[in-house]
Amino acid sequence: MKRARIAAAAFSLFVVGLGGAASLAGAKEQTLKELMGENFAGLQQILISLITSNYSGVPAQVKLIHEHATALTQMVPANAQADRDRFLSYAYELRTHADDLDAISRALMEHDKGKELLASDSLREAAAAHYGGMVTMCVACHNRFRPTTVRR
Repeated sequence: MKRARIAAAAFSLFVVGLGGAASLAGAKEQTLKELMGENFAGLQQILISLITSNYSGVPAQVKLIHEHATALTQMVPANAQADRDRFLSYAYELRTHADDLDAISRALMEHDKGKELLASDSLREAAAAHYGGMVTMCVACHNRFRPTTVRR
């Protein structure tokens, strides 16, 4: 009797899990679009921070982009399955640029507080280069894997 209840409970969890997986698969494209929208908004905020030399908002934005890039590695869209490795390389490269920009922005914040003596001009240029690298990864991935051309 006890085994029957355990088996019934396990079966119920399995069926619920299948239902959840099915709904997750249906929401996959929407979730991907949400990630892209948040990344785009984050990139705009990072650009403003870089231009104004106010780096305090950069770590939060690059952390979000890092997390989204990690999520992208788990949600390769159907139209990218044939070239999955390239899609993943774009996501990993995006994450690497985000991590590097995070480290640089933190060093620049410390420098601007007067706590560290750094070649700040070089770091500012490196921050801009990593920002550009993130944008380049986005454009490359969209050019390769966007299912349709965006028309205005």
